[in-house]
Amino acid sequence: MGPDDAVTALRQSRLASRPTRKRHYSETEGQHVPTTDADPQPNKINERYTILLKDGVTTATIYPILSPLEIPIGLLHFLCDEYNMEIERGESLPFFDPLTLEQFVEHWFASFVGIMCLGDDTHLNKAPDDRPWENECLGMFSIQPQYPGKRCSHICTAEFLVNAGIRGKGIGRTLTDCFLQWAPKLGYTYAMFNLVFESNSAARKLWESMNFKRAGKIKSAAYVKNFDQPVDAIIYGRELADKSIAESSAYRFDKIKYYLETGKYPATADRQEKARLRAGAMHYSLSNGKLMLKGKEVVAEPDQQMRICYDLHVNNGHLGINKTTTQVAEKYHWPRIKETVGIVIKECEKCNKLHREDDNDEGKRGYESAHHELNNGPQISEQIQAVVSEVQQAHRDGLRHTYAEVAASSGPIFPIIDRYLSDEDTESDVIRPRVRTYQRRER
Repeated sequence: MGPDDAVTALRQSRLASRPTRKRHYSETEGQHVPTTDADPQPNKINERYTILLKDGVTTATIYPILSPLEIPIGLLHFLCDEYNMEIERGESLPFFDPLTLEQFVEHWFASFVGIMCLGDDTHLNKAPDDRPWENECLGMFSIQPQYPGKRCSHICTAEFLVNAGIRGKGIGRTLTDCFLQWAPKLGYTYAMFNLVFESNSAARKLWESMNFKRAGKIKSAAYVKNFDQPVDAIIYGRELADKSIAESSAYRFDKIKYYLETGKYPATADRQEKARLRAGAMHYSLSNGKLMLKGKEVVAEPDQQMRICYDLHVNNGHLGINKTTTQVAEKYHWPRIKETVGIVIKECEKCNKLHREDDNDEGKRGYESAHHELNNGPQISEQIQAVVSEVQQAHRDGLRHTYAEVAASSGPIFPIIDRYLSDEDTESDVIRPRVRTYQRRER
């Protein structure tokens, strides 16, 4: 039986068994979503996720997929080949042998899948089957329960696959951003990646930059190519927050840039988000495809932020955290610049050496300052810290933003914000946060 016959037979068997087959999912308007005791009917994912890529011109879309029946056979072939290529590399997956098309479908499509392709077609399954998927499919990810049963059904895991021909372009980060937004809508509150090989430095760097914390280590977990001894595997985990509660600055900058480039709103934007986009975009501009804020380049990618801080720190004599932060802030803008500089100085090999040998007071002060602020600073919410940093930076730039304005333009960090936004507020081009006054009660 050939691959096409296998998939055809698989599709027929799934269609035939769908009415009677028992599944660990609830069916609501054709959407299969995991259920929990606490939340028997979590939100559905009805809309695709459309973004503007780094070049500022190309549009890509991540489609929610619940069954291989929803995508063309040619795309299935391409994804299976890409996955087998990753298995062949022997660097990140636990498999030794390649998978057949049927095995691939059973492995990946047992639950929810997101597939990222160029363009913004309404439905992926309506695309011509002979499209050059090696050029148009950018990657995919799956979301599935980490454990069987219902007691831990709020914990999920994920698997990611990026087109081998376009790696290093931020596709993995985009897929992860989408995963972090969609997983809570499927009823999950915590995510675990329990088999990240220690030799896979790219994946580890990505997860750690997105606030995944090391939850443990498995000694000698995998035999990896080009290693004589088995390598350890790191277990990563983080809590999940719904998009309405927390939204990354990088994603917000991407949406503002997309709005300024195209004059359109993201496909998933609701009425209030459109109003926030209009309000936020008033302070930004575009220059040669770059997002600018009062003459400063807005840098959204954490990797690029680290490179900028490292280059300025090294090329200007390994100055301390305050002087380096000032130099970075003269040309660039992003929330929490000082924290990024602190991480760079803390990991700087020369500064560490100078600190140990006590040969350079400036390097020592920079290292100690960065170390103290990173490890002994007040532990406050990341969302609050981002808003505070952005307001402080805006004031240094001469913009008179208030905390409420920044919080409103970056998304409803607290649910209470929505209570102070009426229809009149969200219809205007500028959101005007309400200020309530209270009278002291007389006894």
